[in-house]
Amino acid sequence: MFTETTPEKESATILFLNTLQYLDSIIFSSSPDGKRYYFISQAIEKIIGITPDYAISHLTFVMRLIFREDFSEFKYLCQQAKSGFPSTVEYRIKNISGNTIYLRHSAFPVIENDIIIRVDGIIHDITKEKLNEERLRKSEERLRNIVETADDFIFTLDESGNFSTVNNNGALNLEYLPQEMSGRHFFEFITGDKKAEIARKFQEILRNHHVVTFEASFQSKYNKTLIFEISARALYENGRLAGVIGIGRNISNRLLDQEKMKDLNNKLIEANRIISIERDRAKQKISILEELNRLKNEFVSNISHELRTPLASIIGFAETIDSDSEMPTELHREFNQIILSEAKRLAKLINDVLDISKIEEGKINLAKTEFDINTVLLPLINQFKNKIEEKGIVFWHDIPKQSVTVFGDRDRIVQVFENLLNNAIKFTNEGRITLLAQSLYREYEVLLTDTGIGIPKKDIPFLFQKFYRVSRPGSEIPGTGLGLAFVKQIIDLHKGYIGIRSEENKGTTIVVKLPIVKKE
Repeated sequence: MFTETTPEKESATILFLNTLQYLDSIIFSSSPDGKRYYFISQAIEKIIGITPDYAISHLTFVMRLIFREDFSEFKYLCQQAKSGFPSTVEYRIKNISGNTIYLRHSAFPVIENDIIIRVDGIIHDITKEKLNEERLRKSEERLRNIVETADDFIFTLDESGNFSTVNNNGALNLEYLPQEMSGRHFFEFITGDKKAEIARKFQEILRNHHVVTFEASFQSKYNKTLIFEISARALYENGRLAGVIGIGRNISNRLLDQEKMKDLNNKLIEANRIISIERDRAKQKISILEELNRLKNEFVSNISHELRTPLASIIGFAETIDSDSEMPTELHREFNQIILSEAKRLAKLINDVLDISKIEEGKINLAKTEFDINTVLLPLINQFKNKIEEKGIVFWHDIPKQSVTVFGDRDRIVQVFENLLNNAIKFTNEGRITLLAQSLYREYEVLLTDTGIGIPKKDIPFLFQKFYRVSRPGSEIPGTGLGLAFVKQIIDLHKGYIGIRSEENKGTTIVVKLPIVKKE
């Protein structure tokens, strides 16, 4: 680059190069088209993380560090320099450590005899500047949002006392838009007989550099009087008064706020009372959970017993048949019938458990159709006729003769009334059972009453819980505690109703209601 070397020029060059080592900006010199760099200062290693020699020999790699969306800026700078125009652009790069760096890139074509012989330039790291700008922008935005969303009346006055800015909510408190108040004098909005006192407060604001607080009555656009507590102080720029900034809080409803405070105190007392009740309720729930856990353990015991009984019969009679090859045909047939009966009993028990699980998991699908509910009840009565007669129970029923249509899963409804009739027979040793059905306006109601052993009052609220069985010391009746839980869930899935009324040693009445399909 130098045609003649002198000690003075050599010293100047060394001084220049040494100076570049301490600069935080990258100095460069390149060909006019930017495809070849003659010189890049050492600062590139500090900013980007690569050496000048590496950057000169791997120019493509350096270009790839530029953000894709910013590459057009770099391209523009190269085009301008190639055309002989100095220019400055800003873009982002990823340095070797993967950090985002903001650069301000300036290029200056060097022209001799109307020919661009090279392009010199400087690249500044402006990351801190950009980050500070972003922080300032966010800070200003947050401040603007705070001012605009604040319920208080926030304003600035110029040196003449006219409104320069008013926040939106503050203006709306006075039933104005901010632009309607801008440029108007503060005292135009003041009402009452305290204007002189407020004027003295403003003189105090201008004399001192601290915050002055006072009350002022404002008249709204539609002649409402609002009292604000104003806190204001003077604004100075370069020692000169620039205006006043103030914040006003609407205290017109202070008495109302006091009443609200009393109301809140009362509500707090009430809330504490409710918390106390809920705490007691939580204790009760814990007790219930403990009871449910006990019931589950009892259920495991009961279900084991219920499974063991039919299994013992099946195994016992099957072993007898297998070991006695000369067993009479009639006895063989009788044993087979017992095995079949016990197997069906076992299958029903397992199906009840599975049905309860499916319902609770929401996996049961009801095959709903329209059918005559009376065609369900009459066959069931005949089905249980022999069992009723065996116990010597008087059975009476009254079922409407006319057809009554319901929309539901016929098989599940059959299961419901099978369970209820079976319970009525099981818990009635003598007396009578009555089944009364009637069609109401929108519901089909079935009343099933027995004169059996009844249910203790304390047990009635828990009858529809899984595994719950009424404790009857000295007269335990087999069962799993699933029947009524299953019945309740099926009735609920049909949007029906089931209720129980009972007195111990006097009998039980069960009410079932199902929606009727009304025919046009």
